[in-house]
Amino acid sequence: MYPKQKEAIFCKERFSIIEASTKSGKTVGCMVWLAEQAIKGGANRNYWWIAPICSQAEIAYRRLKAGLGQNNYVTNASNLTVTLANGSTIWFKGGDKPDSLYGEDVFGAVIDEATRCKEDVWHAIRSTITATQAPVRIIGNVKGRKNWAYQLARKAEAGVPSWRYSRITAADAIEGNVLSESEVQEAKRDLPENVFRELYMAEPSN
Repeated sequence: MYPKQKEAIFCKERFSIIEASTKSGKTVGCMVWLAEQAIKGGANRNYWWIAPICSQAEIAYRRLKAGLGQNNYVTNASNLTVTLANGSTIWFKGGDKPDSLYGEDVFGAVIDEATRCKEDVWHAIRSTITATQAPVRIIGNVKGRKNWAYQLARKAEAGVPSWRYSRITAADAIEGNVLSESEVQEAKRDLPENVFRELYMAEPSN
């Protein structure tokens, strides 16, 4: 990972919220982070990856499986789970039914595409980690100002204790050799300016 990506995800703060360019490495970085949390865990410990809907969570599930070794985990395609050799289980869940996220003990979580998730997802996750005091990473593109993730990012940016705020732009991803500068420039020509600035520069439109 490139330095800005690593600093945002593998920070010492319990909570990290990252507003980032599309395809800037936030998803892959957080998959590595969550797997590391699970590897350091133990039997019967649960780790969650939450996406807006199940089909998006399944993308991360497939990518994590591809990134792990061949003999150190067991998967369940029906439940979208990866159980490691130490007994920790990583669950990939959709956030379209937030009430289903209550009840379990969770020792680490990622909320992916946070600006496209319902606010009740955050309420459920925050409640679920109360007993375990688990760390959470919240990631996504910027999508206007009228959503819970944008407002939470502003609080973190203001310096709320235990929180870290990070902004990763396409320029950062280009510098980190994750994105091609020519491809980003083509996208800038192809997209409306406000859409480009949100998706690539992490700047909200009105």
